[in-house]
Amino acid sequence: MKLFYIKKAFQIVSNLSFGIFILGFIALTSSFGSLIEQDESKNFYEINYSKPIYGFINSSFIFFFGLDHVYTSWWFLALLLLFGISLISCTIRRQFPLFLTSKEFFFKKKKNSFLILPFSIKIKTGYYFKEFLLGKLNNLQFYLYQKKNAIYGYKGLIGRISPILVHFSLIIILLGASLGAFFNFNVQEVVPKGELFHIQNPIRIGWFSTIPQINGRINDFWVEYEKNRIHQFYTNLSILNNFGEEITNKTISINNPLRYNKIDFYQSDWNLLGIRLKKQKTNQIYEFPLFPLKNDTKSGITWIKEKNQIKILIIDKFKNNILIYNQNGKFVEEKNIGEKLEINSDFSIMEILSSTGMLLKYDPSIQIIYTGFGILMITACLSYLPYKQIWVFTKKNSCWIGSSTNRGKINLEIDFENLIRSLEYELVKGNFSKIKK
Repeated sequence: MKLFYIKKAFQIVSNLSFGIFILGFIALTSSFGSLIEQDESKNFYEINYSKPIYGFINSSFIFFFGLDHVYTSWWFLALLLLFGISLISCTIRRQFPLFLTSKEFFFKKKKNSFLILPFSIKIKTGYYFKEFLLGKLNNLQFYLYQKKNAIYGYKGLIGRISPILVHFSLIIILLGASLGAFFNFNVQEVVPKGELFHIQNPIRIGWFSTIPQINGRINDFWVEYEKNRIHQFYTNLSILNNFGEEITNKTISINNPLRYNKIDFYQSDWNLLGIRLKKQKTNQIYEFPLFPLKNDTKSGITWIKEKNQIKILIIDKFKNNILIYNQNGKFVEEKNIGEKLEINSDFSIMEILSSTGMLLKYDPSIQIIYTGFGILMITACLSYLPYKQIWVFTKKNSCWIGSSTNRGKINLEIDFENLIRSLEYELVKGNFSKIKK
């Protein structure tokens, strides 16, 4: 009884319709990863999903089903495992037998076996008819087998093995996705210009991932403007060894990361931290923090007190110009880096302090997944190649010819019709004038 249920379960899992259903369900559940923000803090979901979406998607619903980390949740990995089992069992139960039988040759010797074929005909024969027919089939690139008066041929065997390779590529993609869920990590680092940093602020970390010890330094950061709008921002980054010696250096920007030890350092964000002023009389350096303006997080405001007067400084989006207002909020003038705040001021502007945001990603599955997709694209195209078969049986002064294919029946019909017409043409010309008796 147990064997019966096991066999029944195997038949269900190996069914193509079941595999397509699981694949569709995986695609449906994957969409939650695009609709709902992933790997955010608990407070983020409680604030943004306090009011249910569609009447039922709230923070409790998200946490219960793990929709805040869809691709690493136990049920999503279980779906991938089930789909992988379905692919393997379908390959063993259906694809391998089809491929193995495709390589076997078998002959048809009865009239009924030809009549059930999609294309079949009975024609007369003559001397050297079989040799002429074999030459035609050879020109059509059929692999031929002959036994006495029976012939069997096939071509397009790659069309039979391609579905197996398609399943194989899908399994590679599934293994890569599972590997990424267990061994990847994302880290967000916000580092002031000129400072050292270590990898220490993970956003997401796989179950078996370990954070490597990497030392880095932000050498410089700048923003490039085009038509008074931010065009690009850059970070000059160095990776250091344990003795502070530089291993590698690169200027990164959006879509131009640094790759070191399979870790990608992406430029993700930037911000203003403060302004550095120098007092001329004493050569003392002062740093004042910048506070973001309410409607623009990339603009900052600060104030200093000099000669019993308060000066308000506003910096707009990391430009070199600093707008100066008095304590009554009246605009005074605009200054650049290197200039004094005012003519009678003892403070000169040295530098605008900024920080750069970097997103560090490690995912060992990317190359595996790309390899799987590469194989999938090639084999998916090859699987559309038709697998054609042809049978010939001669008896006395007549010959039965039949053919079939798994796809591309119109092309086969054209080839089959051309073959028969060429044979009949030779008969009419009298090249087979002596009919066998």
